[in-house]
Amino acid sequence: MPNHPRSSRFRVTAATMAAIGALVLAGCAQSGTPANTDSPAPSGDATAAAGTCGAVPEVGANDPNGLLADMSAEVQAGYNGYPFEIQESAWADFKSEKTEGFTAAIVGTAPAAPFIAAYQNALAESLEKAGVDIVLNVAPNDPSDVPGQLQQFSQALALKPDIIFFNPVAPEPAIDLVNEAHDAGIPVVSLVVPIDSPNAVSVVYNAVLQSMSTASAMFGAMGGSGDVLEVSGVAGIPNQIFWDAGRDHALALCPDINVVGSVQGMFQPPLAQQAVVQYLSTNPAGVDGVIQAGTMGWAIRDAFVQSGHEVPPIQDLGASQGMAAYAAEHPDFIYYGSITPPVAMAQGAAQIGLKILQGAGPKVNQVVWSPHIIDASTVGEFVDPSWSTEDGTDLTSDSVYFTDEQTAEFFKNPELGPQSAE
Repeated sequence: MPNHPRSSRFRVTAATMAAIGALVLAGCAQSGTPANTDSPAPSGDATAAAGTCGAVPEVGANDPNGLLADMSAEVQAGYNGYPFEIQESAWADFKSEKTEGFTAAIVGTAPAAPFIAAYQNALAESLEKAGVDIVLNVAPNDPSDVPGQLQQFSQALALKPDIIFFNPVAPEPAIDLVNEAHDAGIPVVSLVVPIDSPNAVSVVYNAVLQSMSTASAMFGAMGGSGDVLEVSGVAGIPNQIFWDAGRDHALALCPDINVVGSVQGMFQPPLAQQAVVQYLSTNPAGVDGVIQAGTMGWAIRDAFVQSGHEVPPIQDLGASQGMAAYAAEHPDFIYYGSITPPVAMAQGAAQIGLKILQGAGPKVNQVVWSPHIIDASTVGEFVDPSWSTEDGTDLTSDSVYFTDEQTAEFFKNPELGPQSAE
């Protein structure tokens, strides 16, 4: 059985980021038959008792100063398990000397993954629609090129824009430049990947919560016991570290769940399928369920089909249209997945950046969204009947992000700046 220490490190070095762009390769998918189970289909309104297998682990927020206390229960819940300390934003009392004609620089990451490409395109479109002059829009060609991205950040600083939108490949090496931007009076909005600094405003989703809530729910629906295979992504990158932490929180609630094998899929569906096929060839008894670090669900399903096995419950983080369609076609299949909407998230980041410039005053340095979880009872709401179960396209929806009222909660003067994300 793999050794899973119950603590995780969140300090990420540049060297561990080398495969962050490998999130997008797709292979051919097939539909199969789900494994028979004595457990009922999961229900969106069925909840396990707190502290038991199947419930969302109650880790709480890392908020020693109570900065979230005045926010709604829904917003606070999104910080459950979030690894970084919530700090007062260094931009809480900032207001640009301008009232219009803002300039912005975008320092992105290599747009290899469809999610990243859609996010960064939507961000630029949203800013341009708001009348912002984008003076620089760059990203390294290689998703592991940390020095190149830092050089691009320095280029952005030299242009002295009013604000910088930054999707860091490696957060820690960028902190000195974020501090330099702060000293120059230039706010930095960190996208997708959080930066642990009061001098940046990170607009992100809670990947730890996404991992632990779906894993625990799936384990509970399995009856709280069974043998599970894990399919990891890329060791050391933020998404993997956060998933590891969530997995450990879920396993702590479910002591009769045994992780009996671990293979590496590198966030690449073809590699994940190959790795699972190889595992099943030497473990013909199969497993009772599969947990995976993201985007590989449909390929794991196909590995079981290819190997002649029934399809067990699969944690479907970063759900695909094909896997969602499969779950909708098989209502008794134990299914838990997540939707992360790139366009809505990018538009929200643009809105938050403009509110910072116009003096709305962000209360905290981490603006955290609770990922939208889907299960067998709700997945049909997001599935188009025309979709093929072989479709590896990301499942997205622009209707599941922050409401205008929730976005307003993050600001001291919410009446300033745009009231909606567009």
